[in-house]
Amino acid sequence: MHHASCSALLLLAWLLSAAASAQAWLPDKGVFNSTLFFNDVLNKEHWTSSGGTVDVGHTRSQTYALLANYGVTDRVMVSASLPYIITKYWGPPSHGGAPGFDVDDGDEHGAFTDLRVGVHYQALERPFALAPFVAYVTPVSDYYYRGHAAQGRNVDELLVGFSAGKSLDPWLRRTYVQMRYSYGFVEKVLDIAHDRENLNLEIGTFINPRWNVSAYGALQWTHGGVDIPIPPSSPYFLNHDSLAEDEFINAGIGTGFALTPQLTAFAIYMEGLEGRNGHKMNQGLTLGFSYGFRPRAEAVGVAEASE
Repeated sequence: MHHASCSALLLLAWLLSAAASAQAWLPDKGVFNSTLFFNDVLNKEHWTSSGGTVDVGHTRSQTYALLANYGVTDRVMVSASLPYIITKYWGPPSHGGAPGFDVDDGDEHGAFTDLRVGVHYQALERPFALAPFVAYVTPVSDYYYRGHAAQGRNVDELLVGFSAGKSLDPWLRRTYVQMRYSYGFVEKVLDIAHDRENLNLEIGTFINPRWNVSAYGALQWTHGGVDIPIPPSSPYFLNHDSLAEDEFINAGIGTGFALTPQLTAFAIYMEGLEGRNGHKMNQGLTLGFSYGFRPRAEAVGVAEASE
C-alpha cells in the first residue's frame, strides 16, 4: 500500500461505517443513503521499521468522494464509493533523486482512483447489531502509484469482514459503540504477499437528538511485505511503497449535527499515534454531508420527540 494515500484510503473505507452510514445497522428495503465528503491529510514524518519517526519530505492528500448505499431488502444492502484524490509532495529530492518517482515533482496531481463495491447482510439486530460484508476494490484509472505523492496502491483487493454495534443506553444514556473489522486479500506485487487487517472503533454519545460527538480509533496490521527504507539496488526499490509492512494506530474525535431528519453535517479529526514502515498521519481532517436515515440515533432510542 502506498503510504501517502494510505491514510486517505483508510478514512474512505472507515467512513462507510463511521460517519457515512453506520453499517452495523443497515437501512430498510428501498432506502437510499449517500455521503459527500472532503478529506485533507498532511504527512510530515515517516514511521521507521522500529517505530521511530524521520522527516524525509512532506505530502498532502486531498480526497473528494461520493459514497452511496441502498437497501435491496430489509437485510441486504449494496454499497459503492469512488474517490478523486489530489496529492502533492515537497521536500528534498524524492528517494535521493532516483528515477521512477515522477509524481514527486512538487506539483499537484489528481485522479479518480479505486472503485469500491460491497454487499452487506444484517445478521443480527439484537442483542447487538451485526452485519458481515464482502467488498471488492479495483483501480479505475492509470493514476500514479509510485512515489511519496502517489494517489493510490494500484492493486485489486478483496475485503471480508463485519460491522458490529450496540446501544449502551441501559448504562449510559444516548451512547453507542460500534466497530468494523476487515481482512484484505491484496493482489501480490512482484509475487510478494502483503495482505492486511483493519480494525476501526467508535464510541459516541448524543448531546441532544440532533448533535452527537464521537471518539475514533483505527488500527492496521500487514501480513508480509518488506521493511523500509530499502536500498536502490534492491529489486523491490521501485515498488517498496506498495510492499511495505505498513502498520499503524490512529485516533481522533468527531461530531455530527442533523440539519434535518435526513441531512447530517459532520467533521472528524485524526492523528497517528504509533506505526511502522509508513507515513505518519500528522493531521487528518474530514468534512462532509450525509443524506439518509440516522441508524445510530434510532439504535440508541434518540428521537426528536425526546427534546
